[in-house]
Amino acid sequence: MTKLHVTYLILFLPWLWVVSAICPNQCSCYLDHRGRTTVSCSQGGMTGSIPVLNFKNDTEVIIITAPENNMNLLTMGPVFDEFKNLEELHITRSNIPEMGKYFFYSLRKLDVLNLSQNNITQPLDYNFVGLNNLNKLILDDNRIESLASETFRHLQKLTVLSIRRNRIQKLMPRVFYHLSKLKVLKLSGNRMRYLNAIVFKDIQQLQELECRGCALLSINAEVFQHLQQLVSLDFGSNEIERIFANDFMHLTNLKKLKLDGNRLSAVSNGDFVYLTNLEKLNLARNANSKIEPNAFERLSELRVLDIGYNRLDELDSNMLRDLSDQLETLVLSGNGLSIFFVITLRNSTVLKELHLADMGITDIPPAVLPPNLEELDLSGNYLFYFQPGAIPSNLSVLDISRNRFRGLNEDVLVQISQVPVLKLKDNPWLCDMCHIIPLLQRVNISEDIRNVQCFGPRSHEGRILGTILQNELEWCSAPGYTTSDTSGYFLQDTRIGIIAATASVLLLILTGTAIIVALCYSKRHAAKYYTHEEKRAAESESIFDNQMSFLGDDKEISFKFPVDYGEKKVAIATIDDEIKKDKMITNGL
Repeated sequence: MTKLHVTYLILFLPWLWVVSAICPNQCSCYLDHRGRTTVSCSQGGMTGSIPVLNFKNDTEVIIITAPENNMNLLTMGPVFDEFKNLEELHITRSNIPEMGKYFFYSLRKLDVLNLSQNNITQPLDYNFVGLNNLNKLILDDNRIESLASETFRHLQKLTVLSIRRNRIQKLMPRVFYHLSKLKVLKLSGNRMRYLNAIVFKDIQQLQELECRGCALLSINAEVFQHLQQLVSLDFGSNEIERIFANDFMHLTNLKKLKLDGNRLSAVSNGDFVYLTNLEKLNLARNANSKIEPNAFERLSELRVLDIGYNRLDELDSNMLRDLSDQLETLVLSGNGLSIFFVITLRNSTVLKELHLADMGITDIPPAVLPPNLEELDLSGNYLFYFQPGAIPSNLSVLDISRNRFRGLNEDVLVQISQVPVLKLKDNPWLCDMCHIIPLLQRVNISEDIRNVQCFGPRSHEGRILGTILQNELEWCSAPGYTTSDTSGYFLQDTRIGIIAATASVLLLILTGTAIIVALCYSKRHAAKYYTHEEKRAAESESIFDNQMSFLGDDKEISFKFPVDYGEKKVAIATIDDEIKKDKMITNGL
């Protein structure tokens, strides 16, 4: 037997031993990426006590979970006493109501305890007795409503604590007592509205604080007096309406700040003046309509800036020009900024990632985008054509999805078909002779092109481009149109056309109805008018035939007009006459 065979045998013996060992039903047994013996039960449907009786005592990792449609229904018990080597215990989606007293007492080597997605309502300090070496505790997605003071006092080596998406509304003082080594605290999804500074007195070595979706109304600057070692702060998706420079005056070590999804309406000069080491700033999805020119002054280390999906119609050009030598990623998506605003970054040599999605862009002139870009996001705009030289040549990612491209011409495809990641979906691609041939010729060199879905014509609607042969293509769906045409034809969205056509039909119907009504009314009015006009005409003629009636005997004008007494007689009826008439009618006379 060669040395190579001996080596293979040595490597595979542990694996063969694990596989040959008895593995519990509904579970799988294997060595993880670190070579640790692992038992994983993920089929779901388990009930009763945690089924560890058939697990080998030297198991190092236990994973018990379930799919959403077949959750476990388990209870905790003192069943782990023999697992002296256990390093990780994951029991999730199992409806565990509580952890029990001293259940983990023997697990001296346990490094990770994950009890997320259960029904735990009240962790108590004695639940964690014996876990002296625990490094990471995860209690996400339970029903925890409160945490008593000193709940975690037996976890003195804990560095990561995650209690996200529970029902905690208030943190009690000294709740983190004896957690002096804690580095990461995740509180997201608990509607606490306010953070009490005294709560954080015991965790002054904390480096990462996350409280997204905590319904925070403001930033309590006193909290950060105890957290001056913070490197990452995430207060996204809250209800914060205003920030002030003094809010962050103690966070001189902060490198990452997320305030996205709040209600900020403006960013003022100097708001971040104390964050001299900040590298990433996220202000997306706020109501910002104004960012003052010096809002980012002194942020000399800033590399990533996200101000997307605000209400910005303009920005001071000097603001980005001052950052052009340091920004590596810039997100402007979802604002009403002009594409020409980006020209201030034209000479940037460090900008690698630029996001311009959902900005209503209809055209990109040449020599506007920075030439050294590696990732460009133009999705969700109104683009239908690329001018020569508009797209940087060194891209590794190009996203033009959700635009109005119906085809791409040869010159553009020569450049972009070599882009490793090309996102083309949700465009109205017309798979006919006029539009799609340049793309069809490249289906074998790009999977992204091969997976293009045809929007039309009807015979190819919904088909994948890679399944179509050139001889199957029809002639142009729009006569006279080519992919290099820059006319307004591309700007006609199908849905807008349908709406416009429907509106036109309704308008025509309303107009026709109005005309018919007007004609009917005019005819009726004319008939009545001409009936009386004949009588008036006869009277007029009789007057002019007897002109002497206007003149007296002395040829002077007389205002005594002739009256036809034979036609009508004037009669005046009294009340007595009317009463008599009524009596006659009543008597039938």
